[in-house]
Amino acid sequence: MAALCLIGLGILLLLVNTQFISLEISEAIILLYPFLLFVWGGWLFILRLFSRGRRGSLFWGLFLLLFGGLLSLNRFGWIDFTFSMIWQLWPYLLVYFGVKMMAGSRLHVTVKTSGKKHAKQTSAWHIVSDVTFNEDNWLVEPIYRSTGVADYDFDFTRAFIQEKETPIELRGWVGDVKVIIPEDVEFSVDAKAAVGEIKVGDRTEEGLLKQFHFQTSGYEEAERKLTFAFDFKVLDLRIDRV
Repeated sequence: MAALCLIGLGILLLLVNTQFISLEISEAIILLYPFLLFVWGGWLFILRLFSRGRRGSLFWGLFLLLFGGLLSLNRFGWIDFTFSMIWQLWPYLLVYFGVKMMAGSRLHVTVKTSGKKHAKQTSAWHIVSDVTFNEDNWLVEPIYRSTGVADYDFDFTRAFIQEKETPIELRGWVGDVKVIIPEDVEFSVDAKAAVGEIKVGDRTEEGLLKQFHFQTSGYEEAERKLTFAFDFKVLDLRIDRV
């Protein structure tokens, strides 16, 4: 949605600068676009609350209501707020997460296993995460992690993988995940993403994504195996076997 807004604004400015759109029309668009943003935000908010398919977006709906509303009030001369002041709305993130918590969203706590050679077993929420698992002989344990924006790097060739099924569940808004797995370790992948690129071995899918599933041939019979589950709005996933 943010990308579409930038594309639309960029095309509009190009048309104005190249005089494909007259000055009068451009002034009318500049005058009216805050009200369109406000209506768009209200529509997304209503869809999210009342549609059966859970369409729309609570986050972007409320943000566009706020942003478009402030710009609209500026058009009436009631307050001084311009498009360049969008960065001053960052406290909205605190308000949004606070409302989500009051509405029943889980507040997670980070849990770390003891020992220098152990992996971090986590069940946590982080706005931004940069996590790397590449220490020598790190112990692979179940991981459950939620993030806003995350960069994960797993190197299982340097890990101690136990003789059991180990789940690794990652979710959030934007995820950049790189995984290296030994050839003799079986694994499965279930991924949900609105858009992105997923590459597992020789299989690649990109663009608009809904559901992705991959499973190695010996997964069902294996005692030692990894089970990955990813749920992101935007996902860049690469898994290689070496």
